[in-house]
Amino acid sequence: MSDFDPNSPANGLRIRAALEAGGCASNHSPEIGRLARALAASKQAGTFLCVGAGAGEIGAWVLDAMDYSSGLVILVEDESEARLLERAFDRDVRTSVHLQDAESFLTDVRAHRFELIVDLLRGPHPEVVRLALGALAAGGIYLGWQLGDPSSEACANGDGGSQRHADLFEPADFEAARIGAHGDAWLLVRRAQPRRSKRRTRASAP
Repeated sequence: MSDFDPNSPANGLRIRAALEAGGCASNHSPEIGRLARALAASKQAGTFLCVGAGAGEIGAWVLDAMDYSSGLVILVEDESEARLLERAFDRDVRTSVHLQDAESFLTDVRAHRFELIVDLLRGPHPEVVRLALGALAAGGIYLGWQLGDPSSEACANGDGGSQRHADLFEPADFEAARIGAHGDAWLLVRRAQPRRSKRRTRASAP
C-alpha cells in the first residue's frame, strides 16, 4: 500500500485498500485529507461534495468530521471506482455516490448549495470551477487541489459558450488563498455577505 497518514480515519484506510486492490487508487497527499476534515468540522448540518478521482478516499476524511445532520456527495466518473465506493459507504446513510461527469452534475444541481466542495479533478476545467463556485452557499468553502489559479479559470472566457454559467459566479464575492507546502492547493471562501461597491461621494458644497 502506498504512503498514507496513519492518523487517517479507519474507513479511509479501508477504502484506500479497496481502491488499490481494484486499480482505482489516486495517491492523494494525506495533507488534503487532513485539510478537508478540518474544514468539514467547521460546518454544521452542511452538504459537502467531493469530486474527481480519489473523491471516496478524501470523502472518508470529510465523513470523519461531519455531524449526523450533514450529507456527503461523492462524485466520480469511473464506473469501477463508483461500484467500489457504493459498497464501501453503503452503511452510512449520510453518504451518496454518483457516477457522472462533474460539469453535467453541477448543472443538474445548480439550484442546490454546498457548504464545502473538494475538487480533485486534474487539468484545466474552467466550467466546473465556475459552476462549483456558483454552487457554494454563503460562507461556503471550495478546496481545489493541483489547480492553476481557480479564480482565473472561472473568469476565463474559453471557447464556444463557456459564459453560459457566468451568472452563477461573481469574483468579488470570494476570498482566495494559496496553501500547502508547495502552493498546490487553493482555498476560496464565499463571503457571508456580498461585497458592496465602494463609491466616492462628492462633499456637499458649502
